[in-house]
Amino acid sequence: MTKNTKIILGVVVLVIVILIIVFYEPTEKGAIKIGFIGPLTGDVASYGQSEKNAVKLAISEINLKGGINGKKVEVIYEDGKCNGKEAATAAQKLINIDKVKIILGGACSGETLGAAPITQAEKVILFSSFASSPDITEIGDYVFRNMVSDLDGGRDVAKMIREKTVASLVENTEYSQTLENVFEQEFQKLGGNVLVKETYNPNEKDYRTQILKIKAKNPEAIFINCQSGISGGLAAKQIREMGVEIPLYSVIVFSGDDALNAAGVAANGIIFSDAPGLSKNNLQAVEFLNNYKQKYGEPANEYIIGARYDSVYILKNAIKRCSEDTDCIKDFLYNMPEYKGIIGNYRFDKNGDVIGIHYIVKKVVDGKPIELSQ
Repeated sequence: MTKNTKIILGVVVLVIVILIIVFYEPTEKGAIKIGFIGPLTGDVASYGQSEKNAVKLAISEINLKGGINGKKVEVIYEDGKCNGKEAATAAQKLINIDKVKIILGGACSGETLGAAPITQAEKVILFSSFASSPDITEIGDYVFRNMVSDLDGGRDVAKMIREKTVASLVENTEYSQTLENVFEQEFQKLGGNVLVKETYNPNEKDYRTQILKIKAKNPEAIFINCQSGISGGLAAKQIREMGVEIPLYSVIVFSGDDALNAAGVAANGIIFSDAPGLSKNNLQAVEFLNNYKQKYGEPANEYIIGARYDSVYILKNAIKRCSEDTDCIKDFLYNMPEYKGIIGNYRFDKNGDVIGIHYIVKKVVDGKPIELSQ
């Protein structure tokens, strides 16, 4: 090769490099960052961990297929501890330091209510898949959820109790207290009477004093109104250990292992309201559940992982259309046609609440929840 030939080749290569630099537009200009807030420690950590696992599964699928608009998706996980103040601190960190425009959370109503004023002020999307407080409905137009409100949940509990007098054992959390208020109003409308309401604080493990007071009122049934599956299961166990054999009713926690394991045989016979599980007729749901169990084992609740998995794909569609423009994402979600998800077919109303999902009634039989016909 002559000297002139080398020079010509060098010039050609240089021109090609310059053209690539000038005209090449990279498909990825940094990852899309999404925040997550959920209880990763404490008595309800199984909810947060289950949600986190569902998010990881969805994000890995999305990134394996090239991400969103050529960008990989990264999730920054924060422990909300099922506490409003902790969730508010987490939201501030995610927004101000990590610069996220979308937050998945919280799993608890208290977390969502704590984070929402901050996300709302910053026009950051907050998407919950398990928070059910009615107060969330009007907390802001950047807040969405695919979990049913306690307005429906509390009424459904009241309707499933056939006895006329009941005592409530209530965990002192945002979720349980709000549900109790709705339940009592509806139960009284239906002709029932709540004879006594006894409360306990999160992380408490001994409810014998409260049970003695309930026993003294001689109710026909007891409503175990708990947020933590562990506390609900222990309450059922202690009620039976103290010789109280009247019917027990409860909430969604008895669909999960935390409550069932803590209660043991005392769980049998408990009737409770539950969000719908994943239908065996939905092939996408079956595939997802199998993949989840292979990677992470049994979830705290089928609905919580299904709803959170759905939420990631709903937001994927929104980001694909809007990038990270949260005003555009907000409008996309409000105007979204019925989404065919693994928890069912649904959309959002004018307040960002879910339309199309309804509670069902289940009973624990031989240690396993089964759906009761309505």
